[in-house]
Amino acid sequence: MTHRIAIAQISMHWTTPENVASMRKAMDLAHSRGAQVCGFSELAVTGFHRMIGREATPEMVSPALHELQTHAAKLSMAIAAGAPTFGADGAIYNSHLLIDERGVTSAVVPKRGLTDPEATFFKRGESRPVGRMQGLRCSAVICREVEDVDVYSSELAPGSVDLIFLPAALRQDPEKPRTDPPQYVRDIQRLAAATQAHVVHTNWPNALNRPEESVDGGGSTVAGPDGELMFRLPSQASGVGVFTLGDRHFEWHPQ
Repeated sequence: MTHRIAIAQISMHWTTPENVASMRKAMDLAHSRGAQVCGFSELAVTGFHRMIGREATPEMVSPALHELQTHAAKLSMAIAAGAPTFGADGAIYNSHLLIDERGVTSAVVPKRGLTDPEATFFKRGESRPVGRMQGLRCSAVICREVEDVDVYSSELAPGSVDLIFLPAALRQDPEKPRTDPPQYVRDIQRLAAATQAHVVHTNWPNALNRPEESVDGGGSTVAGPDGELMFRLPSQASGVGVFTLGDRHFEWHPQ
């Protein structure tokens, strides 16, 4: 079966309603180009910025997710979208939700590889489940987790998944010499080869806390199961890339 995939490399906003409106617009565009699955970035629903404490509440997030699930079901489109999730003990997780084409959440992947600042707000996840979307076995490796080969290799055995989403705000390390491609692209290729899965990376094209970091935004990357770099989306640009899984070219639709 041929699968059409969309990467929603769309701009981050300060509020959940603004982000959800942009996500729905991206879903509509992706659907119009034949996409069956649309990937969004880390904490796409709320945005990942210094006002996360204001946005990351059940009262804000639950209706937003319901709106996206309903729209996914209407379009018969699966989506992979980052959002806070909440534990019974008051814990907040930085999670990636795999929502299938019926609008049903097939898996919730909580981020384990938190930075020290992130760990002051979010609780570390303890699992990396696999869910089905459009017949594909899918999971997620979130942002800097892509650097930890030992962890994801032990959780995602070669051939156990078809597609791994990598939602992120990855950029070149400013303390190290610039390389082309950046080290994180090589890490993405290594993730794909280690798991024998397609890896679809969705990078934020902009930064709100430090706008100057937007210079390294975008450039979302797709790697094949053998670790081949298939293509990268434009840098410093907001839009939707649509492609057929396994192809080395894509359509670019600015947004």
